[in-house]
Amino acid sequence: MLSSMTDPGSDQQFDSVFHRPERRRSQPSLSRELIVEATIALLDRDGARALTMRKVATELGVHATSLYWYVKRREDLVDLAVDEILAEAAAELPAPDAPPETAIKETARRYYAALTAHTWAAEFAGSRPLIGPNAVTLGRRIVDAIHGLGGDEEQQAVAIRAVSNQIIGAATSTVAMRNTKTHASREHERAVATAVSEPDARAMKHTYFDQVLDLVVEGIGARHATQEERPRG
Repeated sequence: MLSSMTDPGSDQQFDSVFHRPERRRSQPSLSRELIVEATIALLDRDGARALTMRKVATELGVHATSLYWYVKRREDLVDLAVDEILAEAAAELPAPDAPPETAIKETARRYYAALTAHTWAAEFAGSRPLIGPNAVTLGRRIVDAIHGLGGDEEQQAVAIRAVSNQIIGAATSTVAMRNTKTHASREHERAVATAVSEPDARAMKHTYFDQVLDLVVEGIGARHATQEERPRG
């Protein structure tokens, strides 16, 4: 989930690699950066199930015990790798003076594109809190834009949740859809086609990410406008 968007304080409730000082050696033959690079290479090649401390160590040509100076466990590798693939998106945020709707859509699209560029990233993002610096930067830009749309605290919280769910939910569904298309037989595809309606079938074949995001943002704006139009008293 987008912990940095939905609950800024929730990331303090558990031990995270991002909360520990980064450890370095005076003459490092190994570093966190190299470990993250090897982790991403392993994940891209062999998938999420292949990720272990031992296999990352093998990727680097070192003993597994060497990794424990820099990371405590497999989950650290996951969190660091996911945040690293968000770096480019976090570095290209909409300008501070961009219209709120534009900022939300552009940031969400970059977030989604980064997660779906790596199958494993979307899988992990659905089950791990996203509290790394790049995830926080992306989430904060969306939150600031939503604040710019106005509304009370509850409306803003609902809007943040809606955008968050769209990014993570769509990314997870897209990756699952991609995997299904890769492995599905023609018989399976025909069976699915006869079991669902035409709109359902379309939804199973296409992500419609931009269209759904537009609908979410338009809905947020419409709800705020309706609230403002109600008589006060």
